[in-house]
Amino acid sequence: MQHVPRGRPRRADIDRVALEHALALLQERGYDGLRMKDVAESAGIGLGALYRRWAGKKELVMAALRADVTRHETDDTGDPFADLVTALERIGHAVPQGLGRLIAACLADPDSELARVAIEAKVTPMLDGLTARLERVTGPAPDVRLRAESGLLYLLWRTAVDGQTADATTLYRRVLHVMGVPPQPGPEQSSTAKGV
Repeated sequence: MQHVPRGRPRRADIDRVALEHALALLQERGYDGLRMKDVAESAGIGLGALYRRWAGKKELVMAALRADVTRHETDDTGDPFADLVTALERIGHAVPQGLGRLIAACLADPDSELARVAIEAKVTPMLDGLTARLERVTGPAPDVRLRAESGLLYLLWRTAVDGQTADATTLYRRVLHVMGVPPQPGPEQSSTAKGV
């Protein structure tokens, strides 16, 4: 007689599915409105399966935000300038897809648990990557982190003001200028952000 396991069948993709649904619900409902039970129902998995992987909402949200950062990372192509532009394009496309709202929520209540989680899991790693790419273009400088922050803030401001993603021309004429990047060839040579 063959043994049939009890309960739901184990899904190999349960972590990915749970993180995707957690991120979607976070963007839809905000941190305070997010419940582990809702993530489990939305993802079609058991609540126990979530708690076996993450101790609670904070850990689940941190994992979801970290996974989203990883999704926006780009490979090094050997061309530091093109890699920097690609990173900025990806961030620019992510702003209207929830990144802007997340950072706005952090600014509105910087002492909130969401702010602490988002800064640790998403904003800091994103700025670390942007800073490293900028430094490959400009060389080491004491203010390189500040310049990377300025580029990110300009992308957020641009989206908040006109509701549109910064195009290649904006990147070249404004964002890179704010970041102190020496003039380079025009936007017709820029990479296109795909898979955002």
